[in-house]
Amino acid sequence: MFLKRLEIKGFKSFAEEMNIEFLSGVNAVVGPNGSGKSNISDGIRWVLGEQSARSLRGSKMEDVIFAGSDTRRALNLAEVTLVLDNEDGEMELGYSEVSVTRKLYRSGESEYLINQQPCRRKDIVELFMDSGMGKEAFSIIGQGRVEEVLSSKPEERRAIFEEAAGVVKYKQRKHQAEKKLTETQDNLNRIEDILHELEGQVEPLKMQASAAKDYLAKKEELEEHEIALTVREIEEKHEKWTALQNELDHVEEKKQKVNNKLQQDEVQLSKVQKEAELLDESINTLQDKLVATSERLEKEEGQRRLLEERGKNAGEKKEEWEKRLQEITRKNEQTKTDLETQQKKLQKSTSQVKELEEKLKENQKKWKRYAHSKESEIESLKSEYIERLNEQAAIRNEERHVSDQKAQLNKKSGSLQKENEMYVRERQQSEKTAAERREETENLQAHYEKMKTAYKQLHKQWSEHTEETDKQEKKLYEAYRYLDQTKSRMNVLEEMEADYSGFFQGVKEVLKAKESNLTGIVGAVAELIDVEKKYVTAVETALGGSLQHVVTETESDARQAIQYLKSRQKGRATFLPSNVIRKRPLSASIKQKLEAAEGFITVGSEAVKIQDAYKHIIENLLGQVVFAKTLEAANNMARISGYKVRFVTLDGDVVNPGGSMSGGAANQKKGQLLARQQELEELKKKYKIMQEKTENLELTVKTLKEKREQLTRQLETRGQEGEEARDKLELAKEKLAKAEAELSRANSRLSLFDKESTSLEEEKRKLDHRQKVLSENKESIKAKLKQVEEKMTELESMEKERGQKLEQLKEEETAWKVELAAAKETMSHDSSEMKRLVSQHKEEEKDLETLQKDIEILQEQLSSLDGGDDALQVDIEAIKEKKEQLTQEMTALRRDRVEGYEKAERLKASIQQLSYDYNEHQKTFHDKQVELNRLDVELDTRLNSLQDTYELTFERAKDMYPLTMETQEARKKIKLIKLGIEELGTVNLGAIEEYERIHERVSFLSVQRSDLLQAQQSLRDVINEMDEEMKRRFSETFTEIRHHFQETYTELFGGGEADLHLTAPKQLLETGVDIIARPPGKKRQHLSLLSGGEKALTAIALLFSIVKVKPVPFCVLDEVEAALDEANVTRFAKYLRTFSQTTQFIVISHRKATMEEADVLYGITMEESGVSKMVSVRLEETSELIESAT
Repeated sequence: MFLKRLEIKGFKSFAEEMNIEFLSGVNAVVGPNGSGKSNISDGIRWVLGEQSARSLRGSKMEDVIFAGSDTRRALNLAEVTLVLDNEDGEMELGYSEVSVTRKLYRSGESEYLINQQPCRRKDIVELFMDSGMGKEAFSIIGQGRVEEVLSSKPEERRAIFEEAAGVVKYKQRKHQAEKKLTETQDNLNRIEDILHELEGQVEPLKMQASAAKDYLAKKEELEEHEIALTVREIEEKHEKWTALQNELDHVEEKKQKVNNKLQQDEVQLSKVQKEAELLDESINTLQDKLVATSERLEKEEGQRRLLEERGKNAGEKKEEWEKRLQEITRKNEQTKTDLETQQKKLQKSTSQVKELEEKLKENQKKWKRYAHSKESEIESLKSEYIERLNEQAAIRNEERHVSDQKAQLNKKSGSLQKENEMYVRERQQSEKTAAERREETENLQAHYEKMKTAYKQLHKQWSEHTEETDKQEKKLYEAYRYLDQTKSRMNVLEEMEADYSGFFQGVKEVLKAKESNLTGIVGAVAELIDVEKKYVTAVETALGGSLQHVVTETESDARQAIQYLKSRQKGRATFLPSNVIRKRPLSASIKQKLEAAEGFITVGSEAVKIQDAYKHIIENLLGQVVFAKTLEAANNMARISGYKVRFVTLDGDVVNPGGSMSGGAANQKKGQLLARQQELEELKKKYKIMQEKTENLELTVKTLKEKREQLTRQLETRGQEGEEARDKLELAKEKLAKAEAELSRANSRLSLFDKESTSLEEEKRKLDHRQKVLSENKESIKAKLKQVEEKMTELESMEKERGQKLEQLKEEETAWKVELAAAKETMSHDSSEMKRLVSQHKEEEKDLETLQKDIEILQEQLSSLDGGDDALQVDIEAIKEKKEQLTQEMTALRRDRVEGYEKAERLKASIQQLSYDYNEHQKTFHDKQVELNRLDVELDTRLNSLQDTYELTFERAKDMYPLTMETQEARKKIKLIKLGIEELGTVNLGAIEEYERIHERVSFLSVQRSDLLQAQQSLRDVINEMDEEMKRRFSETFTEIRHHFQETYTELFGGGEADLHLTAPKQLLETGVDIIARPPGKKRQHLSLLSGGEKALTAIALLFSIVKVKPVPFCVLDEVEAALDEANVTRFAKYLRTFSQTTQFIVISHRKATMEEADVLYGITMEESGVSKMVSVRLEETSELIESAT
């Protein structure tokens, strides 16, 4: 296998694609400095997987991409392909030619390809690993790296030897194995953490799952018993329900009969009461009508009397006025005659009058005082007098009317008085009845309160007794539960004892076989001893495993038992032959000192009881053990004994002979053989004591239940009596309410009567007052009439006196006139007389006209009064008939109302009795209905419970879950199961599934842990094997390289000597490599003191030594001989030629001697600035090229 071709494109200075075909032998790449020759070795190193930009003479990986020049732009891709000839098949890829390509984009993306197939960088590195052609291999020595080989640390220099030894792949595999081992350890740690966490959950979950399973089992058992008990209760309650339904039907039938009669009477009573109400309304209506009719009659009669009085007055006045009219008419005729006569006289004496006018002026003054007539006042008084007469007639009429009204009121008052007496009797009866009902109610209320108090006291007694019964019953069930638990625990302990649980397998087998296959077996030490409870921990600690030692009669018995275990592969056991075991007591002096020490309790053997025949066994085991109160006391006593005795505290702490101590928290899961025995014995004692207590509790509960049943019956009786008393009280209250209602109605009627009486009295009072007022008015009118009459008499007298005065004045005037002038006397007399007659005539005419009009008016009034009187008389007769009719109707209605009242009372009495009977039946019906409903509810509840809770019909439940015990026993069993469930507390039902899941996961993780442990061990074995192989390879290769280095160094230097030494020969995997060199003619000295040429040639000697040991397909040397002088370069070139038969060399050089030894030359030049190109080199131009290169 050799390097066949190198393809470069865009890598560093190679802007254009360039292919270099290499041949076997020595291939030299030549060219001026800075032309890019070394970029070829960098490209080879880069394509083989170099990751360090610094190793490629750059600052970052992007620097390997062509960065551009003055005339070219930068590229975005660097690509290098290495083509290898694989005809010999050294690379096991199945191809005769293998190409390796690496690409880098300026974006930072990379690609790796093998034969144009994408791959990983790791694949390329592993492909060339241990072939000597890797990126760090000795076969590629870049520019300036020769001195690095020599100046590097011994540990770093070791890498060259490892590559030559072919251990790099082993190191890589070891690294991978160690990485896997670390990952395995991490996984193992994670699994261990998870397991630790899960194992911490398993035990609680196991307990929870066990509790959950126990809960489910108890729940299932509880369901079975509850279903069976429910079925039994349904059957019993259905029987009660059927019997109660029959009783209910019978009561319903009786109740219905009573109810029908009650409804009939109530309907009849309602009808009677409605009729009575209608009668009351009719009576009230008739009463109002009668009063109204009486008032109307009185009013009409009064009106008639008034009309009669007015007619009479008007008739009298008419007669008087007619007489006066005749008198005035006669007088008027006379006045007319006198007037005519006087007229003649006046004409005659006219002339005389004129003469007398002046004289008469003085006399006129006197005349004026008497000139006014009093006739108008007299007429006015007459009119007033007539009005007063009318008023007097009206008052008399009104007095008669008031008298009639008072008579009517007295009559009505008498009627009301009779009704009042009836209402009073009714009220007295109602008051009597109400009083009786009230007294009855109060008595029943007191009786009911007494019954309530007695019931409460009895109920309190029943509650206290029930509470005590429940309390004792709870204690009993707790005792049952304790006995059940204790018995279960005893059974478990006895089974453990019988199965020798806790004993080692070998001991268990021997103890089981002592009754059959083995003889002479006495028993285990733990079985033979008896220890007080306070010493159990100390004895278990002191004896430890000796508790399981088996005591035999003889050594032969012990050998037989050992042979038995061997033959059956049943484990091991320690035996104590009784015939050879000896006592090991404390010395008397030490025991005496210890007994006097503070904290001493006893010697261990003295704290244990055992049969005397085997006392020496315990003295052998515990004779040298002392029990101490505290660890501090044990330490003190240990010093006293000289640390020759074992001390054990009651808590289990130990001070061993010699002074060592052990202690801490005891593991509760280990040992406990003695504690188990102790527990079993205590449980047996407690079980016996509890049995006696349970029997006493059973007797107590039985007595309490009997007493409670008695109290329950008494309570039911008292309850029924209380219900009856309450019903009677309610009935009495209803009766009282009815009686009080009747009394209220009676009081209302009396109140109404009182109001009516008050109203009548008020009317009477008003009528009396009116009579008084009328009487006073009548007297007043009489007085006024008298005054008017007197006034009229006075006025008539004054009028007469006036006339006389006037006559006197006339006579005096005449006399005076006679005295003054005779002529004028006659004229004056005639004139005066004429005036008087004219005036009198006018007044008489006026009076006549007025009187005629008044007479006409009176005539009209008389006609009207006659017509009104006739009409009033007709109305009065009609009203009287109506009043009589109303009176008769009122009498009939009141008679009917009395009969209705009596009938209503009879119906009320019947209804009261029927209501009582109905209430009694209703109470009985209600009680039975309530009981029936309760049974219905209980039956429905239990049936629904079967359906909803258990999804069972009654028939299916009855078939599937028959009750095989008594009901009371079943209830007891259910209560015990419930107590057991309650004792379990909160149960995590998910713990079962969770425990299975966790347990399964723990098992799975345990298997994984086992696999990981196995894988870990396998990796360790592989690593150890690889370490051994690397040691072997490194050691062998180093020895060979050392041998060839000694030879090659001498050959290259023409003398001198060199050697290789390991810095740590015993640590072949980490040892460094030191190079010792002594050039010819010099002493041995440190490599750093060698010249550059000496260093380079020493490194070259080392390279050729390695190649001798492990030939490589190709080797790239980048100016490794640059520091050599010509003579040494010639030696180097000739030596290079020697190895070219087996190794292909690509030498980058500008030394003449090297070029001369090359089989082919490749010229690299930079015709364009910054861009490297390969040029063809003709053989004839070689010398010139060499010259130019040098």
